[in-house]
Amino acid sequence: MTAAEDYDHLRHVLDALPPATLRHLRVIVDTDPQTAPYAEEAGAEPPARRLSFAGVGDSGRSDLSERHRELVQDGIELDR
Repeated sequence: MTAAEDYDHLRHVLDALPPATLRHLRVIVDTDPQTAPYAEEAGAEPPARRLSFAGVGDSGRSDLSERHRELVQDGIELDR
Protein backbone atom coordinates (compact mmCIF):
# COMPACT_ATOMS: atom_id res chain seq x y z
CA MET A 1 0.00 0.00 0.00
CA THR A 2 1.18 3.50 -0.74
CA ALA A 3 0.96 6.46 1.61
CA ALA A 4 -1.72 7.97 -0.64
CA GLU A 5 -3.81 4.80 -0.36
CA ASP A 6 -3.38 4.78 3.41
CA TYR A 7 -4.43 8.42 3.63
CA ASP A 8 -7.47 7.85 1.43
CA HIS A 9 -8.52 4.79 3.44
CA LEU A 10 -8.17 6.59 6.78
CA ARG A 11 -10.06 9.62 5.47
CA HIS A 12 -12.99 7.38 4.54
CA VAL A 13 -12.89 5.65 7.92
CA LEU A 14 -12.87 9.00 9.73
CA ASP A 15 -15.83 10.20 7.68
CA ALA A 16 -17.81 7.14 8.79
CA LEU A 17 -17.06 7.39 12.53
CA PRO A 18 -19.62 8.84 14.96
CA PRO A 19 -18.60 12.08 16.74
CA ALA A 20 -17.92 10.42 20.11
CA THR A 21 -15.54 7.94 18.49
CA LEU A 22 -13.79 10.75 16.61
CA ARG A 23 -13.20 12.60 19.89
CA HIS A 24 -11.84 9.41 21.45
CA LEU A 25 -9.50 8.86 18.51
CA ARG A 26 -8.37 12.48 18.65
CA VAL A 27 -7.39 12.12 22.32
CA ILE A 28 -5.40 9.01 21.45
CA VAL A 29 -3.57 10.76 18.58
CA ASP A 30 -2.91 13.89 20.66
CA THR A 31 -1.51 11.99 23.64
CA ASP A 32 0.29 9.01 22.09
CA PRO A 33 4.06 9.59 22.19
CA GLN A 34 4.45 8.35 18.59
CA THR A 35 1.74 10.57 17.08
CA ALA A 36 1.56 13.61 19.39
CA PRO A 37 4.55 15.41 17.79
CA TYR A 38 2.84 15.22 14.39
CA ALA A 39 -0.44 16.47 15.83
CA GLU A 40 1.42 19.42 17.38
CA GLU A 41 3.15 20.19 14.06
CA ALA A 42 -0.22 20.12 12.32
CA GLY A 43 -1.50 22.73 14.78
CA ALA A 44 -3.87 20.43 16.61
CA GLU A 45 -5.22 21.72 19.90
CA PRO A 46 -4.32 19.80 23.05
CA PRO A 47 -6.93 17.30 24.27
CA ALA A 48 -9.81 18.63 26.33
CA ARG A 49 -9.53 18.61 30.10
CA ARG A 50 -10.88 15.42 31.56
CA LEU A 51 -13.79 15.68 33.95
CA SER A 52 -12.93 15.31 37.60
CA PHE A 53 -15.07 12.21 38.06
CA ALA A 54 -12.97 10.19 35.60
CA GLY A 55 -11.68 7.12 37.37
CA VAL A 56 -14.18 7.19 40.21
CA GLY A 57 -15.27 3.70 39.17
CA ASP A 58 -12.56 2.42 41.49
CA SER A 59 -14.53 3.69 44.46
CA GLY A 60 -16.66 0.55 44.63
CA ARG A 61 -19.90 2.51 44.27
CA SER A 62 -22.35 0.80 41.94
CA ASP A 63 -24.59 3.77 41.06
CA LEU A 64 -22.12 5.69 38.90
CA SER A 65 -23.59 4.65 35.55
CA GLU A 66 -27.05 5.54 36.80
CA ARG A 67 -25.82 8.99 37.85
CA HIS A 68 -23.56 9.70 34.85
CA ARG A 69 -25.69 12.59 33.54
CA GLU A 70 -25.71 14.24 36.94
CA LEU A 71 -21.94 13.80 37.26
CA VAL A 72 -21.28 15.19 33.78
CA GLN A 73 -23.55 18.17 34.43
CA ASP A 74 -21.69 18.89 37.68
CA GLY A 75 -18.40 18.82 35.73
CA ILE A 76 -19.76 21.22 33.12
CA GLU A 77 -21.04 23.65 35.75
CA LEU A 78 -17.64 23.69 37.45
CA ASP A 79 -16.08 24.94 34.20
CA ARG A 80 -18.31 28.02 34.13
